[in-house]
Amino acid sequence: MSAFDELFAQHVATAYGRQLALADLIGERDWQLDLTEGVATFGGELRYPIQLLGTESHSTETWLWAWANTGSNLPAPLVHLSEWMREYGRQTGVAELTEASFPLDRADGARLALIASGLTGRCYYRGPYDGGAVFFHLEGLPPEVTAPVSPERAFLVLGQVIQTFPVDHRSVLRAFLHQQGWSVEESPELVVGRHPGGSEMRVDLDEQGRISRVSGQVKPG
Repeated sequence: MSAFDELFAQHVATAYGRQLALADLIGERDWQLDLTEGVATFGGELRYPIQLLGTESHSTETWLWAWANTGSNLPAPLVHLSEWMREYGRQTGVAELTEASFPLDRADGARLALIASGLTGRCYYRGPYDGGAVFFHLEGLPPEVTAPVSPERAFLVLGQVIQTFPVDHRSVLRAFLHQQGWSVEESPELVVGRHPGGSEMRVDLDEQGRISRVSGQVKPG
């Protein structure tokens, strides 16, 4: 497993859970981005400071980090997060965080933004525009958006992550449960997670370490 894939596996599930909570908050509201003020507005009433991550180009099928987008004259205060990600990549040997641009089939905006979310505790938004999409993180969200997910949603998050992304199942499961405050017991064929509220998750793994069955019980909160 590459350094990028390992980092992604460590953070994707918790970050994905935050994205579901963000979707609950924003719903179907339209979005607007004001780079002068450094804020994103959703539906006119939700307004949050932002940090730019980067952009996807649909014409070239490439990613460009915000810190490397010198041609757009982006306000310096809005690229601090992308610069922090570059420095983190340098320290940990994750090339995708340090190279200015690369093809989307190597790492797309969603995977990069999920890693950033996992590392910082923020949520991200993908803003489509003609010819591409801009990815930015939101600051100052209500605490329930970034809080640990409920046991019911933990089952949903795990299932959707495993179905959506090619990841190491055991790595994702172990990291997710620990980050969400569950205790974890492991054997080669089974991972058992126990929530402080009494819920339990039992995950059977096959010989390749892939999830074959998820069961358990959810105690009412």
